[in-house]
Amino acid sequence: MSNQHPYQPPYTITPAIVNFIAKISEVTGRLTVIAENAKALRLRRINRVRTIHSSLAIEGNTLSEAQITAILDGKRVIAPPREVQVVKNALFAGLPVESLIFEHQAEYYQAIQESTRQTDSAPFIAFMLRMILDTLITSAPQVRPQVTPQVSGLLTTIQGEMGREALQSALGLSDRKSFRERYLKPALADGLIEMTLPDKPNSRLQKYRLTAKGRQWLVQHGER
Repeated sequence: MSNQHPYQPPYTITPAIVNFIAKISEVTGRLTVIAENAKALRLRRINRVRTIHSSLAIEGNTLSEAQITAILDGKRVIAPPREVQVVKNALFAGLPVESLIFEHQAEYYQAIQESTRQTDSAPFIAFMLRMILDTLITSAPQVRPQVTPQVSGLLTTIQGEMGREALQSALGLSDRKSFRERYLKPALADGLIEMTLPDKPNSRLQKYRLTAKGRQWLVQHGER
């Protein structure tokens, strides 16, 4: 009888990872709805499924067009896991994730170093999920959010990652409560900024940075 312990993957499922996965699922679902509401996009989607099916069939993948469509819709498909993963990889192949990672090289290497230090892949997984989320948001048609002058000022002030005190100082604000209620909370709620430590919202080391949606808003309004 084997005394081997069950395999444990070298990572911890942290609140940040769960949060990113939930947001990715939400954005992917929204993209599916947008696609279903546009005839041209529906036709392009059908052609894409057919192209993926043909390409993978040459390599021995046995999934049908119906199964590939189901995977695209986020449905569970009974099939060899490896073939399902290959299809998922192909579906996301057109997203410029690599370009976004290139723009965040310092964070990329920092995530690798932190994962090595902790002997836990969670920091690197969280980084990659954030890059995928940012790519999805940037690639998706966006409705420009209506922001208040306070939030607009916050977005134009943030440079990289900044703490609360640094932001208040840059904005010339002394009232902590007012800053939290009129600046931070609305920007976080609209997904324009994010915490660097989402699983520790009250940490003294907490900082804030723009999300892909926030950066896109600045570009759309000629601020960056």
